[in-house]
Amino acid sequence: MEKIKSYYDRTGEFKKNEKYSGKDKAVYTKDGDKYHWLVMEPKGASGMEVHLTDTHGKITARDTYESVRNVVSCTGIERLCEDGRGMVRFTSDDAVLINRLGGNGRKDTASNFEKALQGSQDGYEKKIIDRAARKLSELSEESCVELTATTKNRKLSERDFSVRYRLSKIREQRKEKGAMKGNDIGRKVEKGGPEL
Repeated sequence: MEKIKSYYDRTGEFKKNEKYSGKDKAVYTKDGDKYHWLVMEPKGASGMEVHLTDTHGKITARDTYESVRNVVSCTGIERLCEDGRGMVRFTSDDAVLINRLGGNGRKDTASNFEKALQGSQDGYEKKIIDRAARKLSELSEESCVELTATTKNRKLSERDFSVRYRLSKIREQRKEKGAMKGNDIGRKVEKGGPEL
């Protein structure tokens, strides 16, 4: 739960509210704020649904997660339309693009998507980029910023916990230790003079 919470609570503002939390869900609120809630509800044996609310208590984000053998993966992403009349669903392909092309706001993100669309030669890739860009255009500025930040936090965490990434870090550490040992051996020989 703490890992998933960190995707949405980058600044640590949300604190667990014991009054509204229970066995069926964990509710996090901000001090002095009655409306911005982060709600985490277990779904089944290995699932989790997360809701974020706005200043009016309306759900603006709904994401689903599944945990398999200590690996948490996002299985669904939804954000409230700017007009407030429905939710926009994002696929895993959309999430990859948002992670790669997401900027500091809706305008910056739209510009990045436009550049990627113009630079793409593949028709299928163009279709995916265009579809994701249209979905993002339906969001408010605040929702777009939140989605981009949450997606980037989630992707960083997924990368940090991937086996391939952890193995590459172990290899780097071994190389550094090996290089340091080699340097130490050379220094000892130099200080002591030539061996007989």
